[in-house]
Amino acid sequence: MAAQSDGRSARDILEEFGAIIQQQAHNAAEQYHKVLQGDLLKVQFSKGGSVTTDDPCKFDHTRDTNVTIGQGREYPCFGRQPVRFSDTNGGYCYNSRIKGNDDPKYGGACAPFRKLHMCDKNLEGIQPQQIETTHNLLLDVLLAAKHEGQSIRVDHDKYKQSNNDSQLCTALARSFADIGDIVRGKDLFLGHKQRKKELEENLRNIFKNIHGGLTNGAEARYNDDTGDFFKLREDWWNANRATVWKAITCRAGENDTYSINTGNGKMVFWNYKCGHNETNVPTNLDYVPQFLRWFEEWSEDFCRKKNKKIKDVKRNCRGERDGEKYCSRNGYDCEKTKRAIGKYRMGNQCTKCLFACNPYVEWIDNQRKQFDKQVKKYKTEISDGGGRKKGAATIKYEGYESKFYKELQSNGYRTVDAFLEKLNEEDVCKKVDDEEGGKINFAEKHDDNNNDKTKGTFYRSKYCQPCPDCGVKKVNNGNKWEEKHDSKKCKNINLYKPKNPEDGTKIEILKSGEGETEIKEKLEQFCNQINRGTTNGTGGVANGSGSNSRSKELYEEWKCYNDVEKVNNGQDDDDHLEYDQLVNSSGGLCILQKTNGEENVNKQKTYNDFFNFWVAHMLKDSIHWRTKKIKGCLKNGKKKCGNQQCKVDCECFKRWVKQKKEQEWDKIKEHFRKQTDLGEWEPNDLLEQVLEKGVLLTSIKEGYGNAKDIERIEALLKDEEEAEAGVTDNQKKTTIDKLIEHEDKDAKGCIEKHNEEKCNQQKQQQPKPPTGEGPARSDSPQPPPAAPSGGGDEEDDDDDDEDNVDANEEEEE
Repeated sequence: MAAQSDGRSARDILEEFGAIIQQQAHNAAEQYHKVLQGDLLKVQFSKGGSVTTDDPCKFDHTRDTNVTIGQGREYPCFGRQPVRFSDTNGGYCYNSRIKGNDDPKYGGACAPFRKLHMCDKNLEGIQPQQIETTHNLLLDVLLAAKHEGQSIRVDHDKYKQSNNDSQLCTALARSFADIGDIVRGKDLFLGHKQRKKELEENLRNIFKNIHGGLTNGAEARYNDDTGDFFKLREDWWNANRATVWKAITCRAGENDTYSINTGNGKMVFWNYKCGHNETNVPTNLDYVPQFLRWFEEWSEDFCRKKNKKIKDVKRNCRGERDGEKYCSRNGYDCEKTKRAIGKYRMGNQCTKCLFACNPYVEWIDNQRKQFDKQVKKYKTEISDGGGRKKGAATIKYEGYESKFYKELQSNGYRTVDAFLEKLNEEDVCKKVDDEEGGKINFAEKHDDNNNDKTKGTFYRSKYCQPCPDCGVKKVNNGNKWEEKHDSKKCKNINLYKPKNPEDGTKIEILKSGEGETEIKEKLEQFCNQINRGTTNGTGGVANGSGSNSRSKELYEEWKCYNDVEKVNNGQDDDDHLEYDQLVNSSGGLCILQKTNGEENVNKQKTYNDFFNFWVAHMLKDSIHWRTKKIKGCLKNGKKKCGNQQCKVDCECFKRWVKQKKEQEWDKIKEHFRKQTDLGEWEPNDLLEQVLEKGVLLTSIKEGYGNAKDIERIEALLKDEEEAEAGVTDNQKKTTIDKLIEHEDKDAKGCIEKHNEEKCNQQKQQQPKPPTGEGPARSDSPQPPPAAPSGGGDEEDDDDDDEDNVDANEEEEE
């Protein structure tokens, strides 16, 4: 049977087949339903006592729980981060933290951000011997569900303010299904350092205890030599899921509605708190394999984020209104830039485009990798029926997963393309309608080329491209842009040349590229050169004794001149008079000239443009250092003292700072002071005026968010209020001087932190606890934090670098 094209989304299809599997599970376990159904009024705690209510919405976690280890561990949200939805962080695809992600050839699953901090801490704190009946187990499952629902509701209210199409009931249904997988031993999420394995072992032993108390044929039905008790656990969930749904929807709003499109134009709705009072649970996502649920949730999250991100990129690269500006991802003004003749112009706040595109391109490239990983996983799951690497247990007992995959195959979804077509039908995906930003079509063939405009899903967008060779011009009464194509005005000619070529100020700039991958590669090459130079006892910066012909490939040699003359006497373009004035009034011209190698290069920038271009890229590279290469090394507690790789990386960071200061920034200031027409201005004061601090700060904020790195740059870029009275110009420090000093201080601190000798001394000086005494332990349950704080539990690290696909888990060290 072919898949139906009826406008239903992937979630609607998953709900349809989930309902079929749920009914099968219900029928198969109906005889033992009463045996496994929990009764809260029959709960008896191991140390005496019972619960006083059978309404899970009235549970008190300090009283209505089996957990007795104290220290607040009976609180389901203990130590969990309160942020459950994010406009920035997304899928979590680490190989070692997701079951089945260990072999790349089979693909992998990506846990949604919502899953990272589920409120199930009380289930981890149960000691298996404390639970021998289905009633006691139900109590703590309901307690977890109640607080999970509350956590979801509180943060979703905030999230919905900027994501109006997000539905609370859908989020609750997804967490409800995840709780079902935890109970049934099907949860794929292992957590930080695979700590969720402890919870898995707890539940195996708890169900072993429950099995031991069964009679009247139930014990024989659920015998399991493997000790997993999957059949018992699945039937237990079927018997108690309705009560769990009531618990997770306790805090839902009275007007919150859950809905499913059943096809043929019919919608089914469950009103009042997502169907809180319904006899039958509205959702059947708990009978959909977790991987498929997560894939559908990932696609929805991707579309929602792309729609918002591409609008931000468009605003920064094209302006608020049509025809306002046309900027390139490099930060150039394409109306006045003509790459074919080496003329590069900044201005018009095009730096905003640079800082918007850089993180967007990195994000969209990584999203494609996550998508490819999940597509490969789909093919594996369909072909294996969800049974890869599940061993003898899968042969003995066919769980809901394999049954679901069979249903999916027999109804037209044997190939991944049919399922991907349904992902396109998500409402949020259909809202991505910007042609230049790239429309969504998950089913189109994707490859490693993310910059193919004919494949819009992961296209980097037209906004994040270099300027056209000959620039652009306004048409349609100034409301539209059109590329200037080949013309006599756009040939390989030099606009200016220096009057005295030997008088120029040589400035060798370390190339770092534009895209995140290119920046990473260039900085790694720089560090490799530094390491070789250090080994040989030589320097590693440009013009240093460690520099050689090979390392020269890492640098661009610019020369800045005060006295230049025009080569072409004709009019080269429409803004020639303005450009002539800028060359004469902006500190002259900076030229990059290459006449050997693969191609001839002649780039020209006014000094002001060159200066602001250098500052923008220096800040961009600094952000890469701090958010990527040495992120963990700068954090206290994230890296072990004396980490050797951190020491190497921080040494390289220090050399990078040295290169920026001595070979680049000092030379830039040197040329600036050569100007003779500054009037009454002191050179450093005027240099501060040239720096577009407001534009840079706004651009960085919009591109990278409100990270601590941005706060640091903001503090250094803002105007100084205290006067520097009595200080000579040569002693005054510019904003960039202060920034570089700050970078150098952090680099030295990082090196010091990871000095092995000093780390060993610190360890020796640490006081040892008295013999026979360990950490204090609570003899009785203690009150938990007033609200989920995330401040001290092992889950705190789970949201670091969620978007990474590869097993790059260095923050665990």
